[in-house]
Amino acid sequence: MKANHLIFSLIQLSVVLLFTACNKEDTKDDPYPPFIVLNGANPTWSPLGEPYEDAGAKAYDITATQDTIDISAKMQMESNINENVIGSYRVRYNVTDEAGNQAEEAVRVVYINIFK
Repeated sequence: MKANHLIFSLIQLSVVLLFTACNKEDTKDDPYPPFIVLNGANPTWSPLGEPYEDAGAKAYDITATQDTIDISAKMQMESNINENVIGSYRVRYNVTDEAGNQAEEAVRVVYINIFK
């Protein structure tokens, strides 16, 4: 009889632990998204037919311990600039930190035009 009571108690405890573990909220160790800082002017202008060199950007992350670290090496840049066609173009910067938090995209507007 005592053995059955012990087994029943162990089963109850297992069920309680299982439900407790399943009902936990997903908590991140690092809830802080990284951020991007553009270097140079935004918007910027470049002469038609000349190579455009972007001023770049820096990316920083606030860690779970609230330290700010440079994660610029992880940043991705995308550009649709055509130096040979007058128009308005975009340079986009994105980065994701180690915890999977994504920064708000930073965008630089570049105007290609004829300047006299």
